Amino acid sequence: MVKTRKAASRKTASRKTRKQGGGKRKLSPGLKAWNMRVMEVYREMKKRNPATKLRDAMKEAKKRKDRE
Repeated sequence: MVKTRKAASRKTASRKTRKQGGGKRKLSPGLKAWNMRVMEVYREMKKRNPATKLRDAMKEAKKRKDRE
């Protein structure tokens, strides 16, 4: 008697589908204003020193915000 192997009839686990295309996040007005301020400071600092990093601009923007 020869034993034959039966093909495994395993069901594949369904994978969660990823969003296709995706949209952009909606930013709150306060966060949008902060991003604009930081980028303004960043561009200004970049003119003076091309080696400026974004984190430096964030720190400077915070200092300026606290002064107001």
